[in-house]
Amino acid sequence: MPEKKPSARRTSTNFPAGSRSSPTSRWTALFPRSSAPVIQQLIVPGVLPWRGWIGQMPEPNRVPVQVWYTIKRAAKTPFGDRPLPAGTVQLYQADSSGRVQLIGEASNDHTAPGRDLRLQSGDAFDITAERVQTDYNQEQLPAERRGLPARQRVTASYRVTIANAKAQEVIVDVRESHFGNWKITASSHIAEKLSSTETRFRVSVPAGGEATVTYTVQIES
Repeated sequence: MPEKKPSARRTSTNFPAGSRSSPTSRWTALFPRSSAPVIQQLIVPGVLPWRGWIGQMPEPNRVPVQVWYTIKRAAKTPFGDRPLPAGTVQLYQADSSGRVQLIGEASNDHTAPGRDLRLQSGDAFDITAERVQTDYNQEQLPAERRGLPARQRVTASYRVTIANAKAQEVIVDVRESHFGNWKITASSHIAEKLSSTETRFRVSVPAGGEATVTYTVQIES
């Protein structure tokens, strides 16, 4: 049975002033190497105002496609039963020839045993997204009762186009965050309400192709 090699974390050592040695980096083993399931997510983050009013946006907006990894750390597993100190995590993946390549780097907080490790390694370079506002309407509503100020309602429609330069199909989450009294009134894909403030559209994008999601959001205040 092959010997297990230790996982490692890079640390920096600073030598005292006047020392002839310069600062160096060295690898320190934290625990034996172990396997854990990894889930990759591609996320187009929302751009609508978290608080305040939605305005008209006449120009298309290029938005990043964030790359997230969730490393599962189930209890009673070699990796899940260990607490992880805060620090920098480097992510590696084998390329088509089997060579291990650095694919990203992220910071993590102290992580208790049994808690999954969630990391954002940066933005995808071969998957791009563009969001454009296709319609906008603002109207004044009567006050709910006498003595209260009049209300306002904004209805805005959007189109998000995702281009995939990869050789395989990808699934991308298009997300929007809202504050206050809001609802999705129409959409080309299923609008999944993740919480009281966030909506997700899950979009399949073919290899070397594009996919488009459209939706309309209505906000009252």
